[in-house]
Amino acid sequence: MGEQGVDTREGSGPSALSSLGRGLTAIARVLAFLALLAVLVPVTARLTGIEAGPLAVLVSLMPWVTLAVAVPLTLALLARAWVLLGVSVAVAALCLWWIAPVYVATSADGDVALRVATFSLANGQADAEAVVELARESDLDVLVLTELTPHALERLEEAGLAEVMPYSAAYPGDWKFGTGLWSTRPITEAESLPGFTAQAIRAQVGTGDARLTVVAAHPESPGVIDHADWDADLAALVDVLAAQEGPVVVAGDLNTTRDHAGFRGIEALGYADASDQAGMGVNATYPNGPMGLHHGPPMWLSQPLVAIDHVLARDTGMVAAEVVTVAMPWSDHRALVATYRWP
Repeated sequence: MGEQGVDTREGSGPSALSSLGRGLTAIARVLAFLALLAVLVPVTARLTGIEAGPLAVLVSLMPWVTLAVAVPLTLALLARAWVLLGVSVAVAALCLWWIAPVYVATSADGDVALRVATFSLANGQADAEAVVELARESDLDVLVLTELTPHALERLEEAGLAEVMPYSAAYPGDWKFGTGLWSTRPITEAESLPGFTAQAIRAQVGTGDARLTVVAAHPESPGVIDHADWDADLAALVDVLAAQEGPVVVAGDLNTTRDHAGFRGIEALGYADASDQAGMGVNATYPNGPMGLHHGPPMWLSQPLVAIDHVLARDTGMVAAEVVTVAMPWSDHRALVATYRWP
């Protein structure tokens, strides 16, 4: 009887470990399933173009979703849940396919043709002297400023923006509704475009013997539930851009990422995003980190999360060779600077 008791105790160790292993495997399988479901929500929205309610916000986070796919993939591998693993691998491959273009550059090693920047003044409260310094140090040819208020325009003039970029078409407005365009080259035929929540500008900018159409835009942002203004503004922008002829550059806080259906609609017209052409990765511009903001993200957000400020071009003969973001004081956006070269 004693020997039988010893045998029972010796067998309990491996049995307990086996039960623990099975329990951990089951937990890992459940967690993998839940993580995969969470990832599939924005992925499905991106795939189908369904962006109702909070889905529009989730789609803007697709670069981060691509990283998050590693969670269900790893858990499914640990749990040996082969079906979940297969689905996770397929989702990861799809996400990588979507994001790959921003890491593949189009060749351009000619002379610099144009430098374009866009920046949100954060309801007119951004540092005007920093804007002038950006224009001077980046040797900008074209600058688009959104959320331009009358007071911000005065401060920009006092800071000497006209000395660096003498040509302008400014349409200031209350709060976030004003937009301005500055250039080192002559601006003609400037006009405010109807049908937008905030001011949108179309103008001709001289580029040697040719003329370049520049469209400065600031569509409304998507709400958590209601996207009516966002949808209407993006549709209006697509209509405007579709009607343009000749070389065109579009710049501004477009409040949309390359994963949104509206942005893909612009690309379908032949407009190439500068970040995609330059192959320099995801150039996130919002929210700008803790830079002494009048409002904005919590202090733990030291890096922007989404790329909603853009420069795009069509039929210009130029190629975006470099795109950088610049942290700016007193704004919830970073500036985006695109350098175009001749191929």
